[in-house]
Order: sequence, then structure tokens, then C-alpha cells
Amino acid sequence: MLKRTGFVQPDVGIYTITAMVNKTDPAEVTFADLDDVADELERFYAQPLGKYIAGSLAFTTNGGFTQPTWNNEKFQYKRTAYASFVLRGHQNKDLTPVLNALDENGKTDYRDMVLRDRPNAPRCVFTGDPAYLRVSRDMLPMFNGRGIMNFSPMGESGVPISAAMLLAIHAMPLGCIVSQGALLAVESSDPALMFEFVRANLARNQLFAHMTHLEKFPNLTSYKTRLIDGLLEAQHAAPFPADEAEYYAAPSLTAYHFSNYGASPRLQIYTLPSNIVGFVLSVQHGRHAAAWSEIVRKARHEEKSAGEELNQAAPRLTQRNLIYEDLFDLPEKARDFLRTYFLRQPLRKHGSALKNDPRAQYDLSTEASLLSWDLTALFLERIMLMQKDRIDQIRSLGDRLAEHIQRNHDRRLLRDLYIARAYWQFRQVLLRAVQRYNGAEPLCPFDTYVTIFEESEDFERQDWSLARDLLLIRIFEQLQRSGVWGQVADALEAADGEQEEPSPSVN
Repeated sequence: MLKRTGFVQPDVGIYTITAMVNKTDPAEVTFADLDDVADELERFYAQPLGKYIAGSLAFTTNGGFTQPTWNNEKFQYKRTAYASFVLRGHQNKDLTPVLNALDENGKTDYRDMVLRDRPNAPRCVFTGDPAYLRVSRDMLPMFNGRGIMNFSPMGESGVPISAAMLLAIHAMPLGCIVSQGALLAVESSDPALMFEFVRANLARNQLFAHMTHLEKFPNLTSYKTRLIDGLLEAQHAAPFPADEAEYYAAPSLTAYHFSNYGASPRLQIYTLPSNIVGFVLSVQHGRHAAAWSEIVRKARHEEKSAGEELNQAAPRLTQRNLIYEDLFDLPEKARDFLRTYFLRQPLRKHGSALKNDPRAQYDLSTEASLLSWDLTALFLERIMLMQKDRIDQIRSLGDRLAEHIQRNHDRRLLRDLYIARAYWQFRQVLLRAVQRYNGAEPLCPFDTYVTIFEESEDFERQDWSLARDLLLIRIFEQLQRSGVWGQVADALEAADGEQEEPSPSVN
């Protein structure tokens, strides 16, 4: 009886309801299922963690589940009536006893919200079904407060909503990640993937709800890491193309990090386009998997263990993976990503706000085994959209340079390529290598050089230094594979302190 609406809040709620009744298809949810969900939500919002969610994150402190004046035991009947009003509208029962309890002493606040059976009543804004109530911010997060008509249709405050969608909105917080004083709702172009996110979040939140010592939901501070973890968990529930070379139309992900709290509501939106999602899924399989898993392992950061933190009344879970966090800065910071994780350059100049950031300890001389041209090439194709011909040219040049360095034990060439930071300097290094080269084939053909490094004659590409880094990745990988890395790596260690921008020499 339920179906996706295209709006993130009710859709997360619909999938939450579906998972709560142990089903996978919202269309299979019955009215009896809605009754069961309403009962569970009433119990949840009556306990401290539920009140925290309702008052501090999803709804408002003046909402019926957290109304301060109803804390007195003699007013508990009002809270019970409110739960019935909000969660059980689908039962189409007589609302008179409920409204009498909520609107005493001649008040009409709640009576004025009712649209059911009203002539010419508007329909639900989410589904087009007959509307049950006209709701505002205390029942629909991130909307206007009651009585505020700004940006409302037809100059009327609030929006019409059906009973089923109102129940879904109140189920929605349990299908989100609770992080940094806000809710993180995940939307995807793939309904199955979105459902798996919601189901995993629900299971985690239900587990937390049964931890009686908790005063607040655990704060999952590393929400970006949780999104990637959730993506990988959801992958197991759906088939993945066996052929890595096959184009995979991966879904996109959008995460809404929002709080409806008091006078300071906020919203941030994070996106993972389909090409980044496809890359993350692709590197879990085949020839990329071993290198990627080790790179991921070395990017983990943990302030305290989850077990230690969950013993607290208000836990703050800080387990994160920094490579997962940095995926959300792609493609804008693809160059930094590549240098840090694929070329193993430690964070030095820019530093990090994190204590004991593992990226500061990256060391190319001891981590050359993590270099992977295949993984780098996939990143270039999927994330940076680099032309395959240019990628192949960089690889071929890297192979010839690596062979030359190995055959001649040319540690100086390796060192000079590594420390070159100005284009003129890098070009001089290559020219010297070409002059000393005595192989049967050219070391660096003109067309290859122009394709990789120049827009036109004597005019370097804007990303020439990226190409240099890619060239180094291939050279280092080949030297490591051939078993001579240990004989030349010390040349790079000595050069690390010399990687400053040089001034051109005067001839």
C-alpha cells in the first residue's frame, strides 16, 4: 500500500516502516503493519532516547512527544492522545475523544489542523492521496512553524499530508544516522540501495534504543565513513557485474544532514555521484581489491574503541576512515587524494586537525608495495575522466624510465624526477636522461612528451605536475616489482627535504 514519493523524508520513513515489519517491498505493507509500527513508535518516543530524537533533532521541544507542560503525570493522557493523533490517523477512527483531550478549554489548535472529511480539502503534497492533517514544523522537520504563511502554497500555513505519510515522517528518524547533533538521511537513485541503508540504520538505532544506560543516542561523528560503510554493506545485497571492464551504471548517493532544533535548524547536503560510487564498488573486486584494502586499512583513525565509548551515557563514536572521508571532496581534490593515498606522500604542509593522523606517517620508502598503477589508472578513468591514450602514454614512458634507471642504477635520475617542482626543471631532467640514453627505441618520443605534458610547443599543461606524479607511481611500482627498490629508495629519503620550488637558473 506504500510507494516511494521522490521526497527524501517520507521515503526514508516508508523504507523504515517496511523494515520494521520485516518486509522488503513497501507495497506489501498492510494496515495491520501500520498499527504495529504506530505502537512501536509510541513506545520509542515515550523513552528518553526517543524524546531526545523528537525534541533535539527531528521535531521541536514544543511537539507533543516532548511538550514540557505535559511532563506532569496528570497530563500524560494528553501525550497519549497526541500519539494517537499523529501515529494512528490511518485507522480513520472518530477523532473527537483525541481532540477533546488536546484542545481543552475552547482551544482549536489541533482541530484546525484536521482536513479529513473537510469539503474541497487539498490533497497530500507527497502522494496526492486524501489529506489527513495540515502540518507544520512540529510534525514535519525543516518546514515553517505554525501560523507562518511565508513560502506556503495558497497563502496558508502548513502543508496537507496523508495519515500514512505522517506516520512515515515519524518513523524516518529511526532510519537515519544520528551524527553531530543532527540526522543523516540517505537518498539514492537505486531504491534497493536506499532500502539497505535504511534497514542497517534501523537495526543500529533499535540496538541503541535497548541500551538502558544511554541518555543520548551515540554520536556517530564520522558520518561520511558510515555512508561508505553502508554502501559496502548494501553491496552484498545486490549483484555486482562480474566483469570489471564492463560499464557499470552505478547509482548515486545524496545525504541530507539536518537538524530541526529550536532556533538553529541547519542542513548540509553531501553527494557521491555515480562515477565515484562505481569506483568504490569496483575496487572491492578483482585485481584492485588487494591494493585497495591495504590502502584503506592504513587510513583508519580511531580515538577510542567503540566498546569503550558505548559504556558512556552519551557516547561519541569516533571511528573513521580518512580515505572514505576524502572521497566526498572528489573530483575537486583528486590531485591531493592521488598524492596522499596512491603516491604515499605524508601530510606535511597542510597538516591535519586530527590527533595522530595516520596520513602524517605515510612513507613511500617503506610503503612502495602499496603502489598500484592499475588502481591509479582506474581512478584516472572513473574520477578524473582522463583520456585513455594519455594514461597509456604515461604508463609506457614510466616503464622505459624504470628500465633505464634499473639497468644503469641511475639513482640521480630517480632523485631528480622526484624533487622537480617547476616545469622547466622537470623538462631539463628528462632532456638529460634522453641525452644519456642509448637504447634501441627513443626513451621519450616527441609525440609522447607533448601528449603527456604540453598543450602546445613550450606551453605546459595546467596539470603537468599531476602527470609527473603519475609517472612516478609507475616508475616506483616497476622498481618495486623488479626487486631493486631497496637499492634506490634511500635516494628519495635524502631528497625529501629538497622538494621546494626552485628558481630557474640563469644561462
